Order: sequence, then structure tokens, then C-alpha cells
Amino acid sequence: MPEDYVICLITCYSEKEVEIRKTFNSLTVATYNDDRKLLFIVVDGVITGSGNMQTTSDIILSMLEIERWSSRPMSYCYESVGEIDKQTNMACVYAGYYRYNCRSVPVILVVKCGKESECNDEKPGNRGKRDSQLILMKFLSAVTMNKKMTALEYDLFKKIYQLTRVYPDQYNYVLMIDADTEVHTEALLKMVRAMNNDPKIMGLCGETQISNKFESWVTMIQIFEYFITHHLGKAFESVFGGVTCLPGCFSMYRIKSEKDDKYFVPILTSPAIVNEYASNDVNSLHRKNLFLLGEDRYLTTLMLKNFPRRKTVWVASALCKTQVPSKFHVLLSQRRRWINSTIHNLLELVMVPQLCGIFCCSMQFVILLELLSTIVLPAFFVLLLYLIFTGLKTGYIYLTLGFVFIFIFFQVILIFTTSQNLSYLFWMFIYILAYPIWNFLLPIYAFWHFDNFSWGATRKIKCSSEEYYYTKGYKKLSRDNLVKKYWYQWEYEKRYHDRERMEYKIKKMRKRLNKYRYM
Repeated sequence: MPEDYVICLITCYSEKEVEIRKTFNSLTVATYNDDRKLLFIVVDGVITGSGNMQTTSDIILSMLEIERWSSRPMSYCYESVGEIDKQTNMACVYAGYYRYNCRSVPVILVVKCGKESECNDEKPGNRGKRDSQLILMKFLSAVTMNKKMTALEYDLFKKIYQLTRVYPDQYNYVLMIDADTEVHTEALLKMVRAMNNDPKIMGLCGETQISNKFESWVTMIQIFEYFITHHLGKAFESVFGGVTCLPGCFSMYRIKSEKDDKYFVPILTSPAIVNEYASNDVNSLHRKNLFLLGEDRYLTTLMLKNFPRRKTVWVASALCKTQVPSKFHVLLSQRRRWINSTIHNLLELVMVPQLCGIFCCSMQFVILLELLSTIVLPAFFVLLLYLIFTGLKTGYIYLTLGFVFIFIFFQVILIFTTSQNLSYLFWMFIYILAYPIWNFLLPIYAFWHFDNFSWGATRKIKCSSEEYYYTKGYKKLSRDNLVKKYWYQWEYEKRYHDRERMEYKIKKMRKRLNKYRYM
């Protein structure tokens, strides 16, 4: 049986060349047919990352072998997410191949280059990761639902087919990863097999491990936290078929679900999901936390709300490695976003009664417990300190310490039963030493900055200048309006235009021949 067609969506921003190359290499050498996977790279603006000498788009272009017919693409206008003056953007599409270790994978590169009015901005074309995901989601929705598409989407359709000889509606799954994620060799194959084994699965994720373990004490305290997040949290949610967060760094989604030979149900491309995910109505505190801080988690929330009878699961054998913050102020910024978005997404999910189970044995009850436990973390830590203090004062410290040791003992059992890796005992000890940070400092900091919607110091860039904006000669359209047509209309217009151009060339050639005839 031939393998399914998979699109690997890689969202790039300001990553270094080494990180990007690791991601590309890991996907290229994956145990999956090269003709059945497509690297779909979206560069979020003309950005020069901190420590980089070139823009991210130039770095990626230097890695690829761009096809000659795609070397100088036209940039097209599309609907983007953002403020009023940034709800349209310009992007151009490259097509080519990435070659590594005697293997070659087709690549589509989308560069969001920004409008002409943004040429003096610090980050021209930058609209965020959600906008990068929506470029692909809207395109696939237009293709699968046979809706009107923009010129950019038609350009994507044309170049994907010209590059791969595969129509875009033949792709079944989308693997979403970050540009600093290194995928295990067999991870892609295992995720696709899990999807094929259960048609009810609409999304899944694997285990994310840390690649820079020994970079600093900040990275060391995160190792066991990542471990229990997957082997306790996601594993338990996966039993109910409702993993509440499919991380954007390593998740797979089903594009559509086949009902029979003639009909299908759109999943990721469902208009209800795409339209809500593309919403610019972010006026309230709640919606700002949903859309601006935790777009990956909110996409999972939307899928569970629209398809509560389908599953989101965790595949333990699918592994990847990623870079985590190595400085404490960066960790503070990251966890502020994660904690606040978690609370608001759980508030959305706890109102969905159609999730599986009933009463205390339901996914809705599990989500309620997760929500309460996230909110009361600082209070629990203060209570624990109070019990220890009163125990020392009264002499009944053994009961309190007994509960603490039972808690640790269950974690030790978890280590032996799931990973059988004794090194995690050491990382558990490091995690316990950092217990005040995880259960008091980070939640308090997040709650105190509940109205802070910036990304902080997670990604640093250099100041952009006009020379970066016009690199590689992006061609600008004189008009900034958005035209949508059906695929056959775009195709007819293209062929008619090509025919006119060919007739003009023939006419010109005939004139030249007649001129030489009478000489």
C-alpha cells in the first residue's frame, strides 16, 4: 500500500542557519518516501535574527535548489491577521528541492515580504505564526472545498503541481513543526501509521525532548518537567482521546476524513475552524490570550469544539528534539504566555459538553481539574510551606513529609514503567530543587502579567533596514486589492494570457521573416 501524501509545514522567523538546517536534514532523511512528503516553508517577514548576517529568507534560499521557472517570483496580496493596517500582506512563492545525504525532497517556500508601505518598518511582512499557518490552511480549504482562491493560492496550486506532479487535494496530513525542531528518523512514519490505524484521530503529537540539556541551569530544570508533561499529562488525556494541547513545534493534523469513495469530511480545512482561527476580532482580554499568546493550543481547542467526537492523541514513540530557553528571563516570558493561554483555552473547553465520558469519568471533568490545578498552584505551594513550618513547630512533621515522599515515589514508579532510563532520577532531583520556581514564581509572574500580550524576549531580531526589504528582487504589484476566483477561472485566464502572448510572438516572428524575405 503506498504511503499517504504529507505536507510538512515549517514556520520560520529568526532562527539561525544551524537550527534550520538540522530541521531540514531530519525531515529529509526520515524513513518516508521522498515523493510522498512536501516541505512547505513559511518565512514570517523579512527578518534578520540576532547573530545572523542575512535575513531568514536569504538563509533558506541559499540552502535550496530553486527551479529556474521559480527563481524570480511575483509577490501577491493575501488576507492576513493583524491590526487594521496589517490585515493584508504580500507574499511570494519559490519552488525547488532540498538535497541532503543523497536524498532530495520537494520544497515550497513562501516568503511574507510585506507591502510597500512597510519598507521602513522594523519587521516588514511579519504577521505572526498564526498567519503563517493560515496561509496553508486557507489554501487547503479552498482546494478541498472548491472555493474561490486568491492569486497567491492559485500560484501555490500551480507550483505544487508543477514541482511534484501531485494535485494539492491529494495530501492527507499536515505535520506542523518549528524551524528549530529536529525530528526523529521514524517519527513521521509512526505518526502517519497512527492516523491510518484510527480514522477517528484528527490530530496527534509526539514527545518533545530537549536538545540543549546542559547549556545552563535553566535548561536542566526543564528536562523532567517536559518528561512529566508528556508521560503524565498528555498520556492521561490521550486515554480520553482529548489531548488539550497539540504543540505547534511537533504535531500532525488530518486535512480531511474520507467517508466513502465519493464524500469526505473536512477537518483541518473545515470552514468553521479556518474562519474562526483567522478572526481579527481580538478586542477582549480573553480573546487576546487565545489568539496572541497560544495560537497552537487554540487550534487544538477549536478542533475539539467543532469535532468533540473525534480524537486528539499522543504517540509516545514519535520523538523530536528542540531548543529550550537557556536564560531565566526568556523562560519567564515563555511560561507567562503558556500559563495564561492554558487558562483561557481550558475555560473554552470546559464549556463543551459533548466531549467523551460522563460526570467524573468525562473529559470535561478532567479539563475542569486541570484548570483548577493551574490556578491554585501558588496557593498549594504556600500551603505546603505552611504545613512544613507548623510540623516543625509542633513536632508532627512526619505526616507532611510522608505525603511529599509519596508524591515523589509515584514519580519514581512512572520513570521505571515508562522510560526505564535511570538518568531521569537525577533530572527529577533537579526538578524538585526548582519546585518553588515551577509552582510559585512562574504562575505568580504569569498571573501578574495577565494583560501582557507581547512575546517578550523569546525571539530576538536585528533592526531591519531597507536593504533587507528589497533583497532578491521581490516584484511588487501596483494594486493592493484582493481578487478571488475559482481555480478554473484562474486557469482559463492564464491560458488565454499565454495564448495571447504566443500569438504576439508568432506575429512578431512573421514580420521579421517577411522583412528578411524582401531584402
